[in-house]
Amino acid sequence: MCGIAGVVRFEGAFLEAEARARIKPMLDALYHRGPDEAGYHLADSAVMGVTRLAIRAIASGTQPLVDRASGVVAICNGEIDNHRALRDWLRGRGRTVDQETDVAVIPGLYLELGEDFVTRLEGMFALAVWDPRQRRLLLARDRAGERSLFFSVRAGAVVFGSEISAIAAEGSTALAPDRQALQQYLQYGIFRSPATPLRGVERVGPAEVVTISAAGVRRQRYWQWAPARTPKVVPTAEGFDPIFREAVRRQSDVEVDYGVFLSGGLDSS
Repeated sequence: MCGIAGVVRFEGAFLEAEARARIKPMLDALYHRGPDEAGYHLADSAVMGVTRLAIRAIASGTQPLVDRASGVVAICNGEIDNHRALRDWLRGRGRTVDQETDVAVIPGLYLELGEDFVTRLEGMFALAVWDPRQRRLLLARDRAGERSLFFSVRAGAVVFGSEISAIAAEGSTALAPDRQALQQYLQYGIFRSPATPLRGVERVGPAEVVTISAAGVRRQRYWQWAPARTPKVVPTAEGFDPIFREAVRRQSDVEVDYGVFLSGGLDSS
């Protein structure tokens, strides 16, 4: 896993020293998620950073990812398993993806498809895209919500990170318990998105895109499992086998040793 974090203000720009002072404590708080590399990018009024656990394209997977022509900045925690097909699709539209890392397809997809680009991603991910042309921040998570992403909005600015600890480390958000959310947790045993244990800190939901700008916050589900409308088809062993093998093949397309997840614990559930 990796860690992503950032601070965006919708009016005014960051000085380099201020941006570094804001993002460094956030990345330090996420070091355990990505000890291989850390970096950030300042784009006028947005500073975005990543702590990286190198899995794919170890030598050329540096983030943040910046499209120089548009100024769009993207960061991602996770794996885009269909990145090779997406890379070919972008090449057919005249967009060459220079970096070999799987997440490098994100800026081009966003520039081609806008917010809908997340519907084309297959894998597990939490990502952020800053579009300076529209002064708009986009946050999104994968369909199952395997990767976490939190944010806090206050007057004219937003702070976000893979863990609440990053938001706390940044220091500008007053954190206090959300008693209503905690009461629901005690009753149901879960924090339902967007609720978190802390007032003023929200969670991006599974299969959700959150768009934040000076105009406010807009949430949109881009996928939903609808079993009631799904035909009841029982797959045969012959039909299931190629699907399973292809899923394993794509997820094992990495440059490091890998194994099998056998946990039945809290993380898996």
